[in-house]
Order: sequence, then structure tokens, then C-alpha cells
Amino acid sequence: MTKLPYHRENLAAAIQQQARQQLETAGAEQLSLRQIARFLAVTPAAVYRHFPDKASLLAALRTEIMAEITATLRENVLDSADATAMLQRMVSNLLAYADQHPQAVTFALTAPLPTPVSLTTVLTLYAAQKGQATVAPQMGQAVWTFLVGVLVQYPQDQVTTDWVVTMIAHLL
Repeated sequence: MTKLPYHRENLAAAIQQQARQQLETAGAEQLSLRQIARFLAVTPAAVYRHFPDKASLLAALRTEIMAEITATLRENVLDSADATAMLQRMVSNLLAYADQHPQAVTFALTAPLPTPVSLTTVLTLYAAQKGQATVAPQMGQAVWTFLVGVLVQYPQDQVTTDWVVTMIAHLL
């Protein structure tokens, strides 16, 4: 085994990457800063210099995961000018992300989630194309809450994109 140098560039990124792997396989409760230090062949003090405690590392992971979810929502949404197709793509993207990263989604849902701006934009376009009045901010929150609920239930219930979009249409 090659001995790794003690002082490495991007140790914070390596710590966060290893923490994400632990999160994905075992969940946030099992995440251990000392175990990460052993895996990376550094002292626990080196890890604690970048993340003073588990809570600060979890906060960084939550920020990373929420950025991924937000990016996932937007992915290929503007490929169509039709708001229904946009909404279907958003829901499909979100369900696929939840399927690929169930532990990350479960972890992200342990804190309040602000309504993504991209979702509010697509809902406004959807309402306009359906000849409805503009979508009130509380309606965007209601749809986001519904989608978060779907994420919690998705692995067990195997919901479809079409069903989710139909339910959103009923909410609006």
C-alpha cells in the first residue's frame, strides 16, 4: 500500500466525498468523522480542522444534496416549450434522483426545504398555458410539499410521473 502524504490538497473535498459515500450506504446516523479519518489515512485532528463536528459536515452535505436536487429539477426541462412536458420532466427527474440516492433524499428531508425557484417558474408557465390565474406562492409551497411527500413514499409505492403530474394539476 502506498503511503499517502499527510498534507494533501483538497482534504476538505476528500472528507466530504467520503462522508457522502458513508451517507449513501449507511445513512447520516452512521457517519463517523473518525472513520473518515481512518479511511483517508489522516489523523482525526486533520478532519476536525476542516469540520469541527459532525453537524458542520452534515450541513455541508445537506447544502451539496440540495444543490443536486435543484439542478436535477432543472435538467432538460427547457427542452420543450410546453409547460406540461416541463412539469413531467421535473417530476421524472426528481423521482429518478430519489431512486438513485434514497439515503441522500431521506437525509435532506430532515430539514426544511425551500421551494425551488425553477419549480415555481414551471408551475407559473403551466397555469398560464392552462388559462389559469398566476400561481400563488403558497400554491408553489403546496406542490413542493406534495413532491417531497412523494419522495418519502416513492421507493415503497412506485408512483409514476404521470400520476404525480395529474395530482399536481388537481392541486392547481
